[in-house]
Amino acid sequence: MTGSFKDRPDLVGVLGGMGPLATADFIVKLIALTPAERDEDHIPIVVSSCPQLPSRVAPILEGHARSPLPELKERLDFLLAAGARCIVMPCNTAHHWHAELAAAARTIPFLHIADAVMDELVRRTIGGPIGLLATEGTVKSGFYQQRLAARGFGCILPTEAVVRTRVRPGIALVKANRLAEAAALFREAIERLKAETGVVILGCTEIPAAFPAGDPWLTAHCVDANEALARATVAWARAARSAI
Repeated sequence: MTGSFKDRPDLVGVLGGMGPLATADFIVKLIALTPAERDEDHIPIVVSSCPQLPSRVAPILEGHARSPLPELKERLDFLLAAGARCIVMPCNTAHHWHAELAAAARTIPFLHIADAVMDELVRRTIGGPIGLLATEGTVKSGFYQQRLAARGFGCILPTEAVVRTRVRPGIALVKANRLAEAAALFREAIERLKAETGVVILGCTEIPAAFPAGDPWLTAHCVDANEALARATVAWARAARSAI
């Protein structure tokens, strides 16, 4: 396939930076999941990874905090101007504003990370109930709970104590690049949820980023939202190529 980069029908725009390591983790998984024998077989992407955004959690929990939506739309405009034909956002909490961003993308598809996770549950024929490990903003937004209920799954959340002592500090450690410490906290949180569930959704893209690539324990017990989104992106790109 030849022609201008901006004219490619399979060009994916990655609305990232939330946080930077989660975006890098998504890109690595996108590459790993792409059937390829040479560079030309891989998916072209244009990435916006600008971490200087307002908090995604605070406006959901507090209401009065500054919304990141204007800055997200600005970065979306950058991706669209670069020629993106599909948008993905490797940040679960930011999907609180998915409807507004998808509308701003107009006719360009904007894949939803939770839809990708639901497809992964079906692909792996996983039964419920399902555990959800996520930021407090993602939990309050409710889009995972709604989709799980629509598919007939129960949803079990960690206790407030686990969120306070494991999930929230673990995410902060990832942002500080202290991955081994973060992974230890996340593992404890996952193990507690696993006692009550069939599988645990890693509903914050910074959780899997703390673990080594291909960690067999994580794969056996969890559904990685970043990996699910990467799988959905590969499927979209391959369909876009085959349509021309």
